[in-house]
Amino acid sequence: MSHTGIRTLGGVVLLGLALAGCAGRGAGVMPSATVTTAIQGWEHYFRLDWAPTEKPTGQEIDGYIYNSYGAAASNVQILAQTLDKSGNLVAQRIAWVPGTVPALNRAYFRVPGLPTGDQYRVTVWGFDFVESSSVPQR
Repeated sequence: MSHTGIRTLGGVVLLGLALAGCAGRGAGVMPSATVTTAIQGWEHYFRLDWAPTEKPTGQEIDGYIYNSYGAAASNVQILAQTLDKSGNLVAQRIAWVPGTVPALNRAYFRVPGLPTGDQYRVTVWGFDFVESSSVPQR
């Protein structure tokens, strides 16, 4: 193989490695003190009712998510954050709501393993609505 062929092959390999490295990075928005949801406006569709409970393994957030939309929600994720007295983020966890949240109904959720803090913040991190594929009958 000539020097030009080796350089071209080397460039292709380096380009492939660079693209592969970028593919795994930043695959989405990450929660932080200011970023508390991946879907803005979730409050129009859901309401949360929750309370922290002391457990031997730390704090646990138990609650219900209420779906006020006319379609079931799936892949629902809850973000629970522990905050200090000044409102600074101490820790956070994302947990899945089991199953679906039925339309105009509620579902139970639990976020375990948070450290004890002065305050807690709980938001809907992400969700998908399940659209009906019903076919009109003739």
